[in-house]
This record gives sequence, C-alpha cells and structure tokens, in this order.
Amino acid sequence: MENIRLILLLIGAVIVLGIYVFSRMQGQWRWPDIRLPKLPGRSRPRKSRLQRGSLAELDDIDTNLEFDAGLDADIDRIGGQISGDPLEQADEPAPATTVIRPRARRRPQDRPQTQDNKAPVADRIFTLFVMAPSGVPFRGPMLLDALEAAKLDYGDMQIFHRHEVVDGSERRLFSAANIKEPGIFDLAAMEHFTTEGIVLFMQVASDVDAVRAFDAMVESATIMADDLSATVCDATRSVLTRQTISHMREEVIGCQLQQRVIKTAS
Repeated sequence: MENIRLILLLIGAVIVLGIYVFSRMQGQWRWPDIRLPKLPGRSRPRKSRLQRGSLAELDDIDTNLEFDAGLDADIDRIGGQISGDPLEQADEPAPATTVIRPRARRRPQDRPQTQDNKAPVADRIFTLFVMAPSGVPFRGPMLLDALEAAKLDYGDMQIFHRHEVVDGSERRLFSAANIKEPGIFDLAAMEHFTTEGIVLFMQVASDVDAVRAFDAMVESATIMADDLSATVCDATRSVLTRQTISHMREEVIGCQLQQRVIKTAS
C-alpha cells in the first residue's frame, strides 16, 4: 500500500514538472485564474476603494492608457518654452549668503499724521452757557444790567467782552454772544430784545493768562445767572458742576503749556 502511494506521488510530480517545463518552453505559462466563491448573504458586488473615495487598488488602474495626439503636441510645445533642464535647475545649490537690505527709515516730517503722533492743538475754544428758564427768555434791559454787573463791555463784532489791563495795555479775556444766530446784540433795539441764552467763550492766547481768563469767565457766568435767575451750563448744555469746572480748568492749563512749548520751539 505504501509503495502504491509513493508511485502515485512520483507520477503526479512528474506530470506537474512536465507541464511546467512545457509552459516555459512555450513562453505562455501563467498562474491559473482562481476566483473565490461568493459569500452567502451578499447581494451587491463590493465597491472598490476608488468608488468609496479612497485610493484606487492596483486592479482598478488601467496601465494601457494612450495619450491624445493633441495633448502630446501641447506637452512638446510647453516643454520647448522651458529653457534648460528643470531637474538640473532644481539641483542647483542655494546662494551662499542672503543679502537683507534694511528698510529705509522715514524722517518724522515724512510720516503720516495719525491720532497718536499728530501735533497737539493749543488753540481750543472753551465755552459756557447762561440759559434762561424754560418759557421765560431774557429781556433786553435786564440782560444789559446783568452784563454790566458781570464786567462785560459792548465792543467789537457787536458782542460783549471782558478785558483786563496788564502792564498798561488792555487785553481781552473772553467774550459773550447771543445764543441766537447771528449772535450779535443791537443796542438800539434792546427794549424789545429777547433771547433764550448767552454763550461765553474764550481762546487760549499767548498774551493772556489762560487760567485767569477761565476763572474770570466762570465768575461772570455765575453773576449773570444769579441776576437773571438762570442756569450756567457747560458745552454739552448740562448743568455746570464743580467737577466739570475742575476738569475744564485742567484742560486750559494743558493747552497753555502746549502753547508755551510750541512758542519756545519756534
């Protein structure tokens, strides 16, 4: 029995060896196409990786692609426009040193004026309002008496001003105008004149102590308000408070210092 098995194995080996030698001689030998049986319960064929949006399997790639003649011509034309070998250009060594040129600095006068570096303005105008009670406007005769008590004199531009004599010369501290346009007072028509308010304003000047002028303007506004039963207001038409007066006074001091710095620099 053992001998028969050995004989059969030898015969099978000889047959396989003969088939292999014959195929090699013919040059057409290939592995047999082995197909796996379908698994039970699978009704649809399995999608490839390419269909699932992933990389394609090697079996899904057609290796026998043929380029169109027009595409070949375009490739040859584009290749002819490139000078030199791209691979050789890519292999060229980088420059030994890299020259970095410093950015030229602009002079201060060439820099654009921004919110941070713009020149400070020292000629700001400070204003106060003396407002009449609602529905009870100031009348001309009473207003003239209040302006006189506040040490204001009629003068240039048909408005009132307060002056101070310094070193023998008269200097203007601040002015007072009508709150109504055009802001003037017609002395010939004061009998029938009415207004809802008076605006007092001053500008920081180099020939006048700005702090003294501001204090004098607050004093005159208070005197007028007392005589006319009126209210003193700030630039926003809000009731003037001690805190607002202190804040405005600090701004006046700052503007005066700026003006002195500008005058010294010039």
